Amino acid sequence: MPRPDDNGPAEPLLASVLVTGGGTGIGAALARELAARGCDVLVTGRRQGPLAEVAASSARITTLVGDVTDASHRTELATALACLRAPRAVFHGAGYFQAGLLDSLSADDWRRSFDINVQARWELSLACASALDGGRILFIGSDAGAAPRAGAAAYSIAQAASETLRRSLQAEWADSGIAVGAFKPGLVDTDMVRGFMRLAHRDFPARSAYDEYLVKGLIASARDVARFAAWLLLDVAAARFTSTDWDV
Repeated sequence: MPRPDDNGPAEPLLASVLVTGGGTGIGAALARELAARGCDVLVTGRRQGPLAEVAASSARITTLVGDVTDASHRTELATALACLRAPRAVFHGAGYFQAGLLDSLSADDWRRSFDINVQARWELSLACASALDGGRILFIGSDAGAAPRAGAAAYSIAQAASETLRRSLQAEWADSGIAVGAFKPGLVDTDMVRGFMRLAHRDFPARSAYDEYLVKGLIASARDVARFAAWLLLDVAAARFTSTDWDV
């Protein structure tokens, strides 16, 4: 499989990137990696403290605090992105893991999973589309969509919907000048993963399935995954970016 250090174009393919879920984990690492590669990076998340820490790492990084499920915040993000250098991209890094069995899950918990993992990605993509001519949208995906586990069904179903959303945008925007792609990073050392690994068995019966990965050290670092995502955004030709199932 190609690696981020493969030979690519002499110049990055993008000038500016909007990173959602950028306060911690993969999003924060990607913001730093993109800034180091010369991109202007707009980072959003719900907490001011982590965003300020990310922004302090580079003068190329700016932040907007807010929730991607809020329509006014999505409008603010789209407006800010359009003011940055072109070509531009959106990285859908914001995600939410909802634990709980389907027969006991509340309607609010179910909606929250879809609001973040599906609805916000759809509406933010639409809001930013006019600023993305010659640019890209990169979804972060998960094998959970094809392999649901007990106690994580809401997340799995939302991930399957997000994957269908991405493929639908690819089909509908094939001639639009916007390249839409996705990659699956596997198990990554992030706040979200640490969170679900602390859950009680009654809330997440399938937790033990992940224990072996941790014992064997089969968990990627956020920095390594961010380097791969930056390579996809900045170095991979558009046709290959959209046509390949990037499964790390």
